[in-house]
Amino acid sequence: MSLLIILLVCTVLATPAQAAPLQEEVQPAPAQDTLRLDWGTYMGELPDGQGKMYHKERGLFVGTFHRTVAAGRGKNIRADGSIYIGNFVRGVYQGYGRLFMSTGAVICGEFSGGKANGRDTLYYPDGKVFIGIMQNNGPTKQGKTYRSADAAQVTKPVKPAPELTPDDEAFLKALGYGTFDTPPVFGTGASFYQAYIYPHFQYTEYMADKQAIVEYEFTVGEDGKLRDINIVSSTDEAFSKELVRVLKRCPKWTPAMKDGKPVPYTFRNQGIRFTPTY
Repeated sequence: MSLLIILLVCTVLATPAQAAPLQEEVQPAPAQDTLRLDWGTYMGELPDGQGKMYHKERGLFVGTFHRTVAAGRGKNIRADGSIYIGNFVRGVYQGYGRLFMSTGAVICGEFSGGKANGRDTLYYPDGKVFIGIMQNNGPTKQGKTYRSADAAQVTKPVKPAPELTPDDEAFLKALGYGTFDTPPVFGTGASFYQAYIYPHFQYTEYMADKQAIVEYEFTVGEDGKLRDINIVSSTDEAFSKELVRVLKRCPKWTPAMKDGKPVPYTFRNQGIRFTPTY
């Protein structure tokens, strides 16, 4: 009997203690709110997370935000109908992305400072393809142009549907979204800067070793001529004056069309980062 009691006691002592069930740590859900700012309205998670920004000048942003500024993956739909899908840093296109331009051109690859700058593939509206280094959304001499996507052995991405809510569409229409059937086009429709501004911009000796950022806007009239050329901001007046001179001498564009008739269209929030020529 004593031996049996000892064995029972040993068995009980040898049985592992039952651990208390762990309480699953519940993370608080990010706060969601609507913030009205000078430049637009933000709706979404705070301080970081998913949301959307109705930007008064740059259109609709949807995706990941950091303190109401686009940061990480997302998309930007502009009033002219262009769509960017890719990475953002501090609210600008930065990293890998795809830009579906209103002209029908598509750029895939590296973006920096809000434009295609780096190794990219440019699909022209006329079917040609450029693969190489791009600057300010335009091709450089460091690349090759192919007569077609088949010749380049690539496939042009299809522009996605914007997927707008009624509120999204109402906001964009207030900025001019849908005011034309086809946008104004210069040349092949890929990059106005690369096709016209860059080859005609004349650097003075003073400007040769300087950097500058110029933001500007202009209107393409019903007759295809540029008008209402306006410098919004400039870090160096010499660069902005030369830019105005170049724009005033610009050849005619193909104007925007609405219901079969030419209509004026204003390009806003245009920007160029000028770098030393040496």
